[in-house]
Amino acid sequence: MHKDAANNIDWEKLARNIGSICNDCSEHSATSLACQAIEMIMGFDVWRSAVDHYISHKPGYELARSILWHIHPLSGMERCYELYNNSDDIDTRRSAVELLRVVADGRVLPWIPRFLTDSDDSIQLWGAGIVDQLLWSNLLEFDECEDVLELMAEHPNDQVREKYFSIQSCLGFE
Repeated sequence: MHKDAANNIDWEKLARNIGSICNDCSEHSATSLACQAIEMIMGFDVWRSAVDHYISHKPGYELARSILWHIHPLSGMERCYELYNNSDDIDTRRSAVELLRVVADGRVLPWIPRFLTDSDDSIQLWGAGIVDQLLWSNLLEFDECEDVLELMAEHPNDQVREKYFSIQSCLGFE
């Protein structure tokens, strides 16, 4: 997307597209911007195929998972959510939410209530696990997910409630 025929990257264009160069020509960066740039350089289809590779448990699937975990590509998150929403296979749906637990960043927070209200107990628990992972990884602040934590605290699934109390205990909030 941001490469010419010789595979040279148009760094200025890429930086402007992700917001690393501001209108006043000042520049800044952060790990999240670097990951966004890597996602764009590699191409969105690469990340979607990495999700598919993990879900199918083909050899190399753990490497794909680890790379997805480090980059947190939005296209990978969206592919997980797409598989969760559109697959008739319960194992695929579960695996998509399980993978999302490590691929996710705070952008998936609006999806969590859907996982918590899924009819499958495992998906409910993986959804709670996403919240746990986001908080532990400092990808989400407590006040950003108070509503979801409240859903977990009052959840009919004992394991989801246990996850809530574990989060509460380990992170020291009341």
